[in-house]
Amino acid sequence: TVPSIPENDLSMMKAPLPNLQLFAAALFLSTAPSARAEAGVPSAQKPLKAGNAVSAEALSPEAQRALFQVPEGFEIELVASEETGLPKPTMTVFDDSGRLWSASATAYPSDNDPKIWKTAGNDKVVVFDTPLRRGPQTPRVFADGLVMPMSVLPHGRGAYVALGPELVFMDDQDGDGKADARRVLLSGFGIQDTHTLPHGLTLMPGRRIAFSQGCLNSGTIQDARGVQIPFHRTLVATFAKDGTDVNILSAGFNNIWAWVHTRLGRVFIHEANDFGYGVVPFEEDSSFPSFSDGKLHPRSPVHPPTASNLKLGGTGLCGMALCDDRRGSFPAPWHGLFYVANPIVGKVQAVHGALSENGVWSFESRGDLVACADPMFRPIALTFGPDGCLYITDWYNRIISHNEVRRDHPSRDHAHGRIWRVRHRDQPAFQPLDLAAVATAELPRHLNADRTWEMRAAWHQIGLRQDRQILPELARMTGDRELPVEARIHALWSLEELGYFDPVLWKRLLEDASSDLRREAVRAMTSLRVPEAEAFALLQALKNESQWGVRYAVLRFFRKAEGPVYPQHVAWLRQWSEQPAPTQKVQAWKGPYYALGGAYERAFQDFLLSLAATKSSAYQRTVARWEKVLQTEPEPVPSRVEAVRTRALRVQRLLGSVKPDAGKPLFEAACLACHSAGGKGVGFAPPLDGSQNRDVEALAHSVLAPSEAVEDVFRMYRVEKKDGTSVEGFRRAEDSRGITLVLMGGAELLVPPSEIRDAGYIRGKSVMPELAGGLTDEQVAELIAYLRSLP
Repeated sequence: TVPSIPENDLSMMKAPLPNLQLFAAALFLSTAPSARAEAGVPSAQKPLKAGNAVSAEALSPEAQRALFQVPEGFEIELVASEETGLPKPTMTVFDDSGRLWSASATAYPSDNDPKIWKTAGNDKVVVFDTPLRRGPQTPRVFADGLVMPMSVLPHGRGAYVALGPELVFMDDQDGDGKADARRVLLSGFGIQDTHTLPHGLTLMPGRRIAFSQGCLNSGTIQDARGVQIPFHRTLVATFAKDGTDVNILSAGFNNIWAWVHTRLGRVFIHEANDFGYGVVPFEEDSSFPSFSDGKLHPRSPVHPPTASNLKLGGTGLCGMALCDDRRGSFPAPWHGLFYVANPIVGKVQAVHGALSENGVWSFESRGDLVACADPMFRPIALTFGPDGCLYITDWYNRIISHNEVRRDHPSRDHAHGRIWRVRHRDQPAFQPLDLAAVATAELPRHLNADRTWEMRAAWHQIGLRQDRQILPELARMTGDRELPVEARIHALWSLEELGYFDPVLWKRLLEDASSDLRREAVRAMTSLRVPEAEAFALLQALKNESQWGVRYAVLRFFRKAEGPVYPQHVAWLRQWSEQPAPTQKVQAWKGPYYALGGAYERAFQDFLLSLAATKSSAYQRTVARWEKVLQTEPEPVPSRVEAVRTRALRVQRLLGSVKPDAGKPLFEAACLACHSAGGKGVGFAPPLDGSQNRDVEALAHSVLAPSEAVEDVFRMYRVEKKDGTSVEGFRRAEDSRGITLVLMGGAELLVPPSEIRDAGYIRGKSVMPELAGGLTDEQVAELIAYLRSLP
């Protein structure tokens, strides 16, 4: 049991301090996204991170609407709420008829509970048939009796649904508007953490569906043909529409809630924590930094930060949407911007992206599109509708963090939730066509629509109907250089859906001035399984290709092409790697990394070349044999909780009288042994940049009692060895070589499988020991004051 600590004495928390650097232990989790559940402790004693509003009162939708702040010319409209039949919505998506689909998750969160998925629940998938009408809308139920559906993708008469450990297709076979059949496509996803279950279902070119999973779940999934695939930690993957051929696209980050697919076929994502990846241009085969090992392949370079100066704040960036309709959407200066949902600060933030001549994206903040004085406003998903308006999924909750308080905390809301529409007064009224009812012969012209939704719906319908009579028109559009590039790309995707390939047309595409069109033409050759010899002759047109994205697509083609490795083809590919590679580095979270602008792109290109030269998969991660909880620590007794709370209050009272600079020496000597800030430090622990936005109470609690503020990924990990000894630390990775632990100060220890008897996490115990008892209240206050000065 944990002993009680006298109110004025934390000496029982003391431990030997061989050097000051070990005090980094007490700060390891000071910026962790959330903290440990504290079952049985009164809610008033629980420190909550910035953004939570444990005592807030739920408002009616009408009262909440009056508290929104939007720029001049914009207005907020209520689309749906718990009052019209949709509590706790998780997302929104429009189908090809202009209907709005959503799902509820009233049972969230329910972690590590296999039984909950085997019984009927109270959640549902719903459809709004007239969502563009003014005023709140009441949905009809498409499927009910569900448990926490996290994502829905309408398709034909049914929908793909991410449903806990399974990804299913729900079909409406009798046409009555309600699902009457369910087919399991993928199963076996980890359910350790309901916050990071599979989500973000998105239709992609090549008859693929993309989705993401977060970093706290691990499992071995099985596809519709019975093929098993290890599926651990944060991954982005795709699968064929029939639930086969799972392809891992990337690994790393901690949670990826965003997936933006532009009119030009570019993809953008972001990392939930604001660690310099607030908006990220995505490439297949990428590896990103993560709290755990994030590499897709041992030789893969790790992607550097793309938005280090963006500083959106918070630790829970969620959905993202791009305003890229040609006409009919937001006017300048709000057109062409990314919009990021930030439930921690309760805002929808605008971001501008610019692409330089050397192929590097840069991003800058353009302020807030939406803010709300109601602290329960929690935007978690965004999408632009057929009308060019932005639709916001509002989780509406006092508690937004997942692990910080116990799952059954009484302040968690399970009954409310809203969908809001953001409209500019200059946007024209719009009534979308029902693309599902448009004659097939008319669909090609809708591929050149002003509105992105309309283009996507036409492409989707062409794929569904499989009518090859429109092939001549699609081929004409794809090759027509007078048409906008985005229309030609959508026509190309439509040809791909119909399995059409014409070498004469493709030669024209590969010689086109648009790098986006060249890239998509090469990618389509992969999905169309063009024979390698035939493709090699066509790809000679790209011998002098300078655009990285096109080169990457070519290298992937040769890696994925059927048949043996052809040495002459590999020799031709090596031409892009003949010059010496740039080696510039940049220091950032968990860095250093090759710098963008040449060094990283070349390293990534050479990595893809190494895969093409052997036709090996980029996905080389092994089964996580010891991915389990080995031991659970007892909950802190009330006297200890009260002692920590009392000291935290004393420290907070001192903050006004101490000078932040007084804490700098301690910060530099101790904290940077594990953390990083401003590009300095070891950096295996969470970065401390942006601590000025952190909640004082949460910082104090993390310093004084780190084991009571531990995010699941930072639980202590113990390896019990066959010789009777054991070693503990932060679990960096598990692969064929064994388990890699990070020890205090950043040193790594590899324990080979032959030495391991058992291994697993210690739930409720931080990687870092509790050493704050070695400091006075004034020293702790000085340290927190300095942390609060970090931009």
